[in-house]
Amino acid sequence: MRKRRYVTVHNRAEHFLLSPSKNMMRGYLLAVLSVCIVMVFTLAFQAGAEAVFHPELLDDSADLLDDEQFEKLNCSLFDISQKYQFNVAVITTNTLGNYDAQGYANQMFTSREYGYEATNDGILLLVSMDQRDWCITRDGYGYTAFTDAGLRYISEHVKKKLSAGDYYGAFTTYAELCDKFLKKAESGAPYDNGNLPRDLPSPGAWAVIVGLGALLGVGVTLLFKRQLRTVRRNAAAQQYIREGSFRLSRREDTFLYSRVTRVKKPKNETRSGGGGGGSSHSSGPSGISGKF
Repeated sequence: MRKRRYVTVHNRAEHFLLSPSKNMMRGYLLAVLSVCIVMVFTLAFQAGAEAVFHPELLDDSADLLDDEQFEKLNCSLFDISQKYQFNVAVITTNTLGNYDAQGYANQMFTSREYGYEATNDGILLLVSMDQRDWCITRDGYGYTAFTDAGLRYISEHVKKKLSAGDYYGAFTTYAELCDKFLKKAESGAPYDNGNLPRDLPSPGAWAVIVGLGALLGVGVTLLFKRQLRTVRRNAAAQQYIREGSFRLSRREDTFLYSRVTRVKKPKNETRSGGGGGGSSHSSGPSGISGKF
């Protein structure tokens, strides 16, 4: 009986000593499995992000930007592309090779797959230093957000700074306007002829306007003051009234005539394309180009 009791107690103790080791092994396995699951989801998310947003939205092959400017602009382009799920890109080059500016921009847009997903939603600004060419091309949803009139508006603002040699200013202006136009397009009424953004005068222009207005106001005031030197103050206006000069002998209201104009209400018509507004395009990217 004692021997059996001893063996029973020994077996229980051995079982008790082994149980914690098994629990620890299970904990380690669960921890490793959890880490693997997190890594798989992280890699999948990164792969999905790379598939959606082009990793090289800024290509400064012409070295127009310093390192700090490059980083700031690259971050700005990525943020805008991520916010609207619409790739906004910039390419600078020293030569176009055998292409013109539009052909080179279209070829780069297609070969580098700047368009977002299957609808190729994106816009690209190209600057070539050889012949001082520029081009803005777009595809997919870009035809809705950036109409022909909208591209002309953006290009005018970008070209001014390119011509002045302010390349970073030109690229940041392009990025800011792309953000503004994409936000407006989200509202369902993209910028087009008749509702393009109004440009406010610069601080220098405001100073000139205010100064000229002040000088004009002072001049007019002095002129009227000089003309009123002969005026004298009078306590009453009786001297200007001729006594008994006004007599009302008859009063009546007479109806002369009435006039009614009728205009035929035009029928509603649907328009598509043309007219200078909107964008008409075939398959593939297209845009606007010129010299700076």
